[in-house]
Amino acid sequence: MKRTLLITGIVIGAFLTLGPLWGMLANFIGMRGAFEVLGSDGISDPNALSHQIGMTLMGTMLGLVACPIGIVLLVACIVGLINLKKQPPTIPTAG
Repeated sequence: MKRTLLITGIVIGAFLTLGPLWGMLANFIGMRGAFEVLGSDGISDPNALSHQIGMTLMGTMLGLVACPIGIVLLVACIVGLINLKKQPPTIPTAG
């Protein structure tokens, strides 16, 4: 059970470590939407443009925040898995 939890933590940590990549993807998608707003309405609707740029920056920020969390989780789970493999197996007792 503990081994499965540690492996799950490694997978989630690896996914979060790719946070800057996901943030950059969000940046590309968000800026495409901002340019679509700018191209369709021009500067006549600055609120729509600023909202789109704000969402773009939010995705980028979340990607940068996820990376250190993923690194800590990844390292902790790898160390836990290594320590788990070093422990001698327990012998079940009849109780």
